[in-house]
Amino acid sequence: MGSNEILKRTEEGMKEGHKVLIREIVRDLEEKGIAPAWSIDGKIRKLRVAHESEMEDFDQELKQHGLNKSDFCLLEDDTTKTNISGAYPITGNIILIHKKSAKVRTYNADKKGSHWVSDFHLDLKNKLFG
Repeated sequence: MGSNEILKRTEEGMKEGHKVLIREIVRDLEEKGIAPAWSIDGKIRKLRVAHESEMEDFDQELKQHGLNKSDFCLLEDDTTKTNISGAYPITGNIILIHKKSAKVRTYNADKKGSHWVSDFHLDLKNKLFG
């Protein structure tokens, strides 16, 4: 077996290993009550913490950097506290897991003008997930 074949098989094994690791992370988070908004297979559900326009901006950032939604697993950690009056600000975090690098990043997000997409942009610019 040549060195190119060995490198190819090693890369395939690493990719498969990352998928297994990410699945385990997601399973662990789900057991703690944090369900994925973007699962391993790229299925999307509506988010409570992030505003719809933020998700559109997030999609745009991905496109500008040549990435796809399927490159990430996105989780929502809703930390909203209800009060007696029933009026409460929605707060929480967006947790992004990059599948290839298995890097995890948590961004503060809420319905009152969060800037998590800007923080994500800076991370992409600084090649955090590369």
